Amino acid sequence: MEEYMRRMSTISTFFTSLIAEALGLPPTAFDRFFDADQQHKLKIIKYPESPSDSDSPADRQGVGPHKDSMLTSYLLQASPQAGLQAQNTAGQWIDCAPIPGTLVVAIGQGMEALTGGVCASTTHRVLSPKRGQGPRYSVPFFQGVSYDARFEEMEVPEEVRELRGRKGERKDDVEFAFVKGRWGHLGEATLFNRVRSHPDVGERWVGLVLSSVSYC
Repeated sequence: MEEYMRRMSTISTFFTSLIAEALGLPPTAFDRFFDADQQHKLKIIKYPESPSDSDSPADRQGVGPHKDSMLTSYLLQASPQAGLQAQNTAGQWIDCAPIPGTLVVAIGQGMEALTGGVCASTTHRVLSPKRGQGPRYSVPFFQGVSYDARFEEMEVPEEVRELRGRKGERKDDVEFAFVKGRWGHLGEATLFNRVRSHPDVGERWVGLVLSSVSYC
């Protein structure tokens, strides 16, 4: 597991350097948002099969619609059951079928905020397997950033911003948490997003600040 974390750290840093270059920025543009020994998060998730064989998301919810917090995240779909879905700009849910030897990459809210909306964060959800399909396993890796990094917007070239603007308005099931001007640091926005997604956890561990965070 330690070796996997090390490799994923390298991959995620390299991938964000490619994003920077695609935006017309130096490959090191995101480096200032990382600690020297940056911590990341990884977890192994089991989705038990649903008691229903229905196609309805309401009957098979594994994880409801959400956006990840930081810059990028990477998902290894470790079993063959379908279930991961991403929402496109028209508001439609698209199946992300497991492909052996691949990772699914999602853009986080931090990346969208730092790039002024050019890199749109990925709204996604997971449906539990249908009855009789067996449990689904996945291994998500969440790229970390320095929680002390200032919340700022990068100087993305205007011609790149214009390309984003031509795509029109985007339909989305999830409210954007990393609102410009609300937070001073990326860590604050991350805490807000976490508490809003898991209010029971927030009430237990950060009860003293829950009211000021969850209803901003």
